[in-house]
Amino acid sequence: MTTKRRAVLGAMLAGLSVAIAPAASAQDFPSKAIKIISGSAAGGPTDIVARVIGERLSTNWKVPVVVENKPGGTGAVAMDLVAKAPPDGYTLGVAFTASNVIHPLLNDKLPFNAQKDFTPIVRATYAGNLFVVHPSVPATNMKEFIAYVKAQPKPPNYGSWGNGSGGHLSGEHLKMLTGIDMVHVPYRSTSALTVDMVGGHMLIGVLDAANTIAQSKTGKLRAVGMTGPSRLIGLPDVPTMPEQGIPFSIGIFTGIVGPANMPRAVVDKLNAEIVKILNEPGTREKFVTALGSPPAPTTPDEFDRIIRAEWDTWKRVITEGKITL
Repeated sequence: MTTKRRAVLGAMLAGLSVAIAPAASAQDFPSKAIKIISGSAAGGPTDIVARVIGERLSTNWKVPVVVENKPGGTGAVAMDLVAKAPPDGYTLGVAFTASNVIHPLLNDKLPFNAQKDFTPIVRATYAGNLFVVHPSVPATNMKEFIAYVKAQPKPPNYGSWGNGSGGHLSGEHLKMLTGIDMVHVPYRSTSALTVDMVGGHMLIGVLDAANTIAQSKTGKLRAVGMTGPSRLIGLPDVPTMPEQGIPFSIGIFTGIVGPANMPRAVVDKLNAEIVKILNEPGTREKFVTALGSPPAPTTPDEFDRIIRAEWDTWKRVITEGKITL
């Protein structure tokens, strides 16, 4: 065989091995432990999503599924770890609107590219955040809340789980829509903000459904308005913003992503299994109890389109509101 023919044959075999590698890896996947990285502390919304899905994945596939909590930077710490992991399906992350859309729009110095460094696998939830007050604040709805804020001698503080978080943007968007003035105070996580609010150290905050539901049941905190497009099943008595005359109905998502360039066959296998888990009655019950709303699973392509649409929506809010970190 001539040298030229050997080169051609070698190239063909190399190409064939690349072509069949994704199929082989998908067939064998998973063969070892899977890691799901959560950008919130234990008990936070992405932690709940990670643990419910991880527990069932471990049972169904008979491999360990480890949840790692990496709070900080409005999810940036967790997402950076996911972005830099091997794209083999063994390191996943719980993406959410703030970590993968809002914060990247506001901060061009993040160590990852939110639009290029991730593979969308499945959306898990779609709901909203809540404006929450300490019981010492005399407000039970948004009208009373706005009146309370305007009556203060100086702009009151409000907390969120970080600069560029969904809570931060919700507060700034509300200011833009209503003309009220508040001063943003960023926290490291929703759990840290909740602790301070329950203790009366922060009287106003934008919180996730999980912490709001838990504290509302005991009367330690009170929700006055929901930012999402519909009321939460877990908090049916809390009206949405539009129901209270405020044109604010932007929802938020959570979902599972991996590093960029994952084999499509592995993505599809993960999607099919997680969608099956999210559609189980037991999962629905856990999500409604802890997060206030049922799962909202999608295909990988649908989740990709949702992320891109959210990018355009929040970019418009940020631009019109002249919002900066």
